[in-house]
Amino acid sequence: MRSILAAEKIGWPRALTPTTKLKGIRQYWNREMMERYISSRGTELPHDEICQLRKPNPMVSKADDVAPENKLSTEELSAFYDNGYLQPFKAFEPEEIRDFGRRLLERCDRESEVYPGGDPHRDRHLEMPEMMRLIAHPAITDRLAQLLGPNLITWRSQLFHKPPGNNPVGWHQASTYMFEEEFGKPSVFPPDINDLFMLTVWIPADPSTKENGCLKVDSSSVTEKTRWMRLGGDVGFHAVNYGPCYDVHEEDVHYVEMEPGEVLIFTERAIHGSDANRSNANRMAFNFRVVPTDVQVYHPGKRFHKSSQMNRVYDLKNWRPVVIRGTDTVRKNESVPWTDYAGSEPIPGKITPDGAPPNPSASSDAPAAAHVPAGA
Repeated sequence: MRSILAAEKIGWPRALTPTTKLKGIRQYWNREMMERYISSRGTELPHDEICQLRKPNPMVSKADDVAPENKLSTEELSAFYDNGYLQPFKAFEPEEIRDFGRRLLERCDRESEVYPGGDPHRDRHLEMPEMMRLIAHPAITDRLAQLLGPNLITWRSQLFHKPPGNNPVGWHQASTYMFEEEFGKPSVFPPDINDLFMLTVWIPADPSTKENGCLKVDSSSVTEKTRWMRLGGDVGFHAVNYGPCYDVHEEDVHYVEMEPGEVLIFTERAIHGSDANRSNANRMAFNFRVVPTDVQVYHPGKRFHKSSQMNRVYDLKNWRPVVIRGTDTVRKNESVPWTDYAGSEPIPGKITPDGAPPNPSASSDAPAAAHVPAGA
């Protein structure tokens, strides 16, 4: 901390140590982060809070109450920690997801009910009952539970529309979202940052190929220490351009090609990104992030959240963390059950594949959609 205060005294550029960010820097940055940031004159940052993913020993499932068809083998669990993801698996019928993708694309052009006047791509699961029922599908949540534990909440979703000619997304990684979200401050607070405490579920509504910019993962980075980036350049992530302070070797890169109906579960601890869409077709997808119930999301009582890389401020009045599996007895978050958002009215084109959680509308005493008006 003395290095940061000294930097201000000797007249380093104010952008390096802005006063409004000093509180977060003092509280959350370690010595390595501060010294390298200052010595680079504010041009180098870690992708996220410094940590290193710890492999479990022994390699066993964290949940036993899973359907036999969703059970992961020891080899699959081990491969996850080697590659950063589970192999894509089929959970839905292709045409069903294509239809849903068309409705997602329409949402991109409509004002958000969660963040009125704000980001139309973020947290649509809180206003789309069919999306919430899809997220809570046991084919997905059973697999998540075996990696994270039986009691799970989702706190974030994002729509990804990648039209023809769309730019690449630079290599990036995340743990507590210290820089992808609010600059210098974590957005999630796990009991142990070196354990696996969050997973991302990625679902394409169109074929996702190398040509149209499928997700790519640097498998060598999964259990390495957080890597560094250099600000500037022509490629980046949303509103921020940067380049890697490291080499990515092609033999370590996995291009995860997928078909509609398939689901990918991966850890954003792995360096990942996507190439430009060089095809003539859209590539529509969405993801959502999941943590165990003992992980705190945002600070209690927080009302406004600034996302640095999105260059947006979010009013959290209508935001809620949602329990999608098990129960939340820890109560670190003001969570609500997924059925609160699953809809009380029949929805045209609703997603109800075999094995999906029941639609609460089938019950006369089912809860109506809460907090945010339900949409189609």
